[in-house]
Amino acid sequence: MTITHALTALGVALCAFAALSGLTWLRRVIGERPSRRQGMTLNLARRAGPPVLAGIAVAGIAALTARGIPAAPALLLIGGGLTFGLHRGLVEVGQADRRAVLPRLAIAVAAGTGYLWLAGLATPL
Repeated sequence: MTITHALTALGVALCAFAALSGLTWLRRVIGERPSRRQGMTLNLARRAGPPVLAGIAVAGIAALTARGIPAAPALLLIGGGLTFGLHRGLVEVGQADRRAVLPRLAIAVAAGTGYLWLAGLATPL
């Protein structure tokens, strides 16, 4: 297993965790009053925006230069930024304790591993 494979696997797991956290965050935001909803959305944009934009820029530069740069750095920036922003948003509303995060993490790792296996990116040790 090369470092690129490990970083890709980590990036996929982070994106899966961000997707699950995003669903939890969205469920929580829908139940809030409109002024609180706007504040939570702005906080998410403030926390997750810069790393996600950097990841999109890295992916765009890699596509434009056609140098064969692996997608792992962009995947890590996007998945990590969303994970951080959503997790901090859930901490503010009390939805990020151990009982909520551990099942979400287990499901994310299982989903990420399943995706890598189905995509043919998982290699045996």
